[in-house]
Amino acid sequence: MAKKADKQNEALKILTEIRKINNLIEVLQEQINEIHTTLTNATIKPKEINVQTSPPKDPMSDMVVQVVEYEKEIQEYQNQLVKKKSDALKVIKQMEFDNQTILLLRYFRGYTYEELGNYFRYSQAQTWRLLDKAKEEFIAIYNMNKNEVE
Repeated sequence: MAKKADKQNEALKILTEIRKINNLIEVLQEQINEIHTTLTNATIKPKEINVQTSPPKDPMSDMVVQVVEYEKEIQEYQNQLVKKKSDALKVIKQMEFDNQTILLLRYFRGYTYEELGNYFRYSQAQTWRLLDKAKEEFIAIYNMNKNEVE
């Protein structure tokens, strides 16, 4: 029984990681946008000349450095995402059309359960059943083709 659960978790882990990485990229992009807005709206004031032992800290240059770091993180996440999506798509392409659609909308596009229900015009309970059915098919195909996916 434990082996079956491990195989299910392994298959579903790919889908949940896709959703998680998409969310992380979105959050980092929002941070970059906020910094861009701050930098765009910033007014530059002439510096007072003071004799100091160390240069004053420049918050604008710190923000630019932060943007560069966020962009590097996004690139790393995007590289991971390409691999995970490729692995998942190898399985999804073999699935029934409705199951393909619900998994793509949920895990690749980030649809909520409510959005899925609206898309399919199903109740919440029907949506959960459809998603569970799609996950079961994904797990079964993943386990049959495990060597190809990895």
